[in-house]
Amino acid sequence: MRNKTAYRTLCEITDNESEIPAYFQLIMGSLGNILAIGVLWISRTNHQWRSFYIFFTGLVLTDLLNNCTCCPLVIIRYASHFKWCLSYRLCDLMSFVEAFCHLTSGMIICIMTIDRYLHLTSVSQQSTVESRLKYTGILCVIMLISAVVSGLHLVGIGNSQLYYPGSWCFLDFTSKSLGNKINAFIYSGIGISVMASTLIIGLKTLKITCRNTEYQALLLDNSLVTGIYDNHVTAFLITSMFTFVLLWGPLLVDIFLHAAGLTTSNYRKELWLVRLMYLNTLINPWLYVILRRESVRRFFVLVLRCRQRCCVNAEEEHRNTEVTNFANPELNSD
Repeated sequence: MRNKTAYRTLCEITDNESEIPAYFQLIMGSLGNILAIGVLWISRTNHQWRSFYIFFTGLVLTDLLNNCTCCPLVIIRYASHFKWCLSYRLCDLMSFVEAFCHLTSGMIICIMTIDRYLHLTSVSQQSTVESRLKYTGILCVIMLISAVVSGLHLVGIGNSQLYYPGSWCFLDFTSKSLGNKINAFIYSGIGISVMASTLIIGLKTLKITCRNTEYQALLLDNSLVTGIYDNHVTAFLITSMFTFVLLWGPLLVDIFLHAAGLTTSNYRKELWLVRLMYLNTLINPWLYVILRRESVRRFFVLVLRCRQRCCVNAEEEHRNTEVTNFANPELNSD
């Protein structure tokens, strides 16, 4: 059963927490994911490593769902000066979306790391209709597993709970009841396992690519984008791997420690841990957009065109001035 006393107490909190992180998360998260979707769509016919872009599309859509669903509820709480509070049903919904999106994102990053390792070692890189359907099926299975794990509290195994400062909900990992402990152990256990697998396989892949010069020589043609050996893909996966572990890991460990009875808190520590977790979802799309070679190339081409246009306009104005002065000599004499 939900601890209604604790829920009511958190609803009545009037601490003056800053709303800037919530607005930053909504704006940067939505903008980054929308830009990433646009980049994927524009260059969809040029990519050589199809599975990466199928999985990354799922990652972007999942993060966008989280931003568009949960951030507005958080902002309403801050905008009302803590007078408005989430209802029980909204809390259940927000808890499910939060748990589902973050677990799905972590599992997608893990499968992207595994997929790259398999491509480097044994699996054919050819892109066929059957392979694309297979990767799409894997993505659907990941989402199904995440939905089942994240929805346990909706079928009676544990429940959701409001967290400080009454602006967000998650699985109740602070309760000592058996159902909530089981739920917290399952979620944190799967999350930590996914995180450890990502780190181990990612480091193994990095070791292979650094030691074997044959992999370095297999870069695709520079006019195409892009394959498993491309530098921006490598940079994205390595950076995502470490940010995933560093930003998502602390909350998972905190959930596990709560479930094990080694810590008891529902205050600013949990607030900052969930903000770190959100930061991971903000970084991924921006990393992809910024690190892409074609994105950087388009940016410099745009800057160059703007400079050329400005120079042409300035030159035309100068010529027009000279023609006007030549046609009206009395102006010069004045």
